[in-house]
Amino acid sequence: MQVCSPRIFRVLALSLATLAAGAGLGGRSARADIIQFDPDGAGGANGATAIGAFDYAVGNTLADNALPLVVGQTFQLYYQAALRGLVDANGNAFQPIGLNSAFEITTVASITEVVTGVVGNDATFAVAPMQAANSFLEIYYDATPDRNTLAGTGFNNGTLILSGVPSSSLPTNGSFALATDAGGNPVIQDFDQFGLNNYMGVLSVVGTGSSNLGFLVGTTDSSFFQSALGVMSVSFNTSGSTPFTDTNPSALFTNAAGGGAPTLAANVGGTNGISGPDFQFQSDANASFTVVPEPSSIALLGLGLVGSLAIARRTRRHATA
Repeated sequence: MQVCSPRIFRVLALSLATLAAGAGLGGRSARADIIQFDPDGAGGANGATAIGAFDYAVGNTLADNALPLVVGQTFQLYYQAALRGLVDANGNAFQPIGLNSAFEITTVASITEVVTGVVGNDATFAVAPMQAANSFLEIYYDATPDRNTLAGTGFNNGTLILSGVPSSSLPTNGSFALATDAGGNPVIQDFDQFGLNNYMGVLSVVGTGSSNLGFLVGTTDSSFFQSALGVMSVSFNTSGSTPFTDTNPSALFTNAAGGGAPTLAANVGGTNGISGPDFQFQSDANASFTVVPEPSSIALLGLGLVGSLAIARRTRRHATA
């Protein structure tokens, strides 16, 4: 009869401890997970596939009433974009069948941010611990692609497939730096440089930035998100820039969850980034997912490991009797 060695006891105990820590009993894991996602819902042309991330087309972000920047102040950040493709489990980007022709997947979000630093023409930000009542994340599937980036409409209609809220407990950071001339003054250009200039006479600072925003997921549609149940979080890794060279500036933004028509009008003044009170920039993002098993699943798996330990101990006693 095979005897369970002391080494196996140690491995089982270590596995239980690692499970507890990684699943959130002793702390959250920051590792992104591979999830099963069906881009056009169960029964569609694509079927579920293992993905590591969402890849978004260049979208719009509006920092509402953010100017002038002062350390400690909070403001609401609004984001809207359409999915460009998916990233598979091996890190390869691909476009699902019919995406942005037969259907579209769009995202709208509202986040309360806090200014953490301002040095010259550079600023840093973070997700605020206290979120406004209209902070949210929503992802929609729409069988009738109708988004209009210039108008800012069509980003929050169709079927809601994921909803969540921003969380400062997840990895969060952000920064934006303005380009300056030889005299240290901000470089100024036309605000809209994407195709036809739809904002004649409106100027903008030139700058680049990046951010990492985390959301705790509240609900998902299992026809699309087909991974095992658990506590899911979404991390948006975003780069931003002005002026607009890769997409149109949106006139409207969605400032409330629930699928209502967008009503927030962007107000950048004569020079975006200076005259304000809003600051608008284009954003290129991807989103990754982390799933922590439900407490009940953790408990069951923990009991299974404890049971394995007990069986191994009984086996060892019988073998040495």
